[in-house]
Amino acid sequence: MHRFKANYVARKQQQKIEEVYAQVIPVVACADEAQIERIMHLCAIPRALTYNKLGSLQGWEKDWRKADPIVRSARKPSDIGLPAKLWEWSVSDAMKAIGAQQEAAKSLIARKIEERTKDEAERARLLNLLHNSPTTYPWLHRQFRQLFVRGHTFVRNQIVYQNSGYKCKRLTRNTVVLQVAALNKGCRISLKLKCRHIISGQIRLIRNQFGQLEVHCTRKRTLVLPSSKPDKQIGIDQGYTEAFYTSDGDKIADGLGQLMTAKTHRITRSNRNRYRLRSYAANHPEKAENIRLNNLGHKVKSRRLQREKATIQNFIRQDLRRKISAPTQIFVEDLSRPITRKQQAKHINRLLNQWMKGELQASIEKIALETGSTVSAVNPAYTSQVDSLTGTLLGQREGDRFIRHTGDAIQADENAARNVLHRGSDSEITRWMKYAEVRQILIRRTVWYLASIGKSVAYALELGWLNSKFRAEAIELEADVTQRGAGYG
Repeated sequence: MHRFKANYVARKQQQKIEEVYAQVIPVVACADEAQIERIMHLCAIPRALTYNKLGSLQGWEKDWRKADPIVRSARKPSDIGLPAKLWEWSVSDAMKAIGAQQEAAKSLIARKIEERTKDEAERARLLNLLHNSPTTYPWLHRQFRQLFVRGHTFVRNQIVYQNSGYKCKRLTRNTVVLQVAALNKGCRISLKLKCRHIISGQIRLIRNQFGQLEVHCTRKRTLVLPSSKPDKQIGIDQGYTEAFYTSDGDKIADGLGQLMTAKTHRITRSNRNRYRLRSYAANHPEKAENIRLNNLGHKVKSRRLQREKATIQNFIRQDLRRKISAPTQIFVEDLSRPITRKQQAKHINRLLNQWMKGELQASIEKIALETGSTVSAVNPAYTSQVDSLTGTLLGQREGDRFIRHTGDAIQADENAARNVLHRGSDSEITRWMKYAEVRQILIRRTVWYLASIGKSVAYALELGWLNSKFRAEAIELEADVTQRGAGYG
């Protein structure tokens, strides 16, 4: 009886959440594929008109439900022979995409506002202007023009249907029949799908890159999370040679760099040969058609690329599950900002473009959701240049090793992961702080540490403990410390 009661209480304390995910269902047979193709091309017109009319400042903070009358002022559904509902659904879908782009720009501009001023009243005023009239204030207008780029669409391969636009019936255990609205009123086009459940909600009928029809829909599933709270903390440093390095000294997805490099070199070699074939076809017209049909297609290339991406994703997530299997507090670097440094060599750009930074972040969030862990992003500035033992800038990174000022060596990525872990509890360095402010704090800590061990900045520079790029600021802070004569705290 007591065991039953304990199990009942444990089940009651378990947290359940609903996860929304996208499902792709292949179309096995289509009754009228030519009409489907025609509808796809017609739906591209209201999409393009929506972006032309509302893709700029005119659509800022515009409700997607009110977009259809504005677009119809330029052209009506009857002008192109498209049913009004299909027109309205296409306009609403395009306006939602514009709204998502606006929200992304708002988050970046809001971050700029927080960095610009610490006055709460001024922040509130700028945020109010951002939502209502972002072009009235000159500084805000500049940020708006830099971070919000007018969008355009060239989508001509999909149709959006709501619940009233289709009917779904079960045919067998593994197949269903989907009847979607056609161009003529009251007519339906039958699609046979390989699916085990009745489809509901908004769907998207798409012709993929291989020329096949597929239905995209969203589904929900219930996840049961562990009832216990995170009792462990780890810092994670993202890398290229391995996906992650933890503050405990564990490598996750070791060998990722070799997979990525092999994939990048194969794509480079393949594309180089394709350009040679294209040039050869231009000089030999009698062979041009045969080369175009048999050697310059994208089906085999795209399938192989998808397989490689899936292999890398599974490789990362399987190893991540081995390390994180219980509720854990995970600290990661906030790498959401775009890298705006100078252009690198072509081969380096190829490697970095294939790095899949977004996949690494998505993998952490996915595993955290499954295990009941929490993910906290921290400021990434100078995490690879700080000695995790002293919290100062004393020491140098040489390849895969970080050499401390004492002469001891530690694995560089492990040192960075420990700094990420420490940054999670650092009340002085916040997530949104500029790198220049972080540098000032770290240099001040370095100067105070040198003073505590009876050494000067000049001595540290002479022995190579401190990088010479911090010379001017460190000497200036040391003079200020000497004048005040107070301890760090």
